[in-house]
Amino acid sequence: MTTSGDTDDTGRMTERQRDELLGRVHRTSGTLGGSIPETVRVDGESVPVREFYFEVSDREELTGEARERVEDVLTHLRRERAELVRRIRNREVDYATAESLVPDIRELDRAINAFESVEDPSYGEQVRREKIESARELVEMMREFGKL
Repeated sequence: MTTSGDTDDTGRMTERQRDELLGRVHRTSGTLGGSIPETVRVDGESVPVREFYFEVSDREELTGEARERVEDVLTHLRRERAELVRRIRNREVDYATAESLVPDIRELDRAINAFESVEDPSYGEQVRREKIESARELVEMMREFGKL
């Protein structure tokens, strides 16, 4: 959809194109409702993030080792995302290449969002935990007043 006026004399993307692509990258609507990708490319290698996500998200609670692995994955995903955005921001690639990076960045965003929320309990679990905590507080208060 580019026209000859959309690139500069060297064939590199213009400021307008760069701004439009960065706007698409930063739009949250691009990740809403999307599922975690099967794999993402990190440092040129395909990483099976969906499989790992389901492995860790099915656990009642993350162990220290699993938590470290999740943090490692998040670090790599964030680093790869930052690198792809930097390439667009600095216009290190032509428009067509930059445009092809946008879906990759959005896949990384979906994976990052999924792993960031892996330890967040579901709404039902949050309610259950709050009820348990309220009951503990009530029992403690009753003990303080000598009723238990």
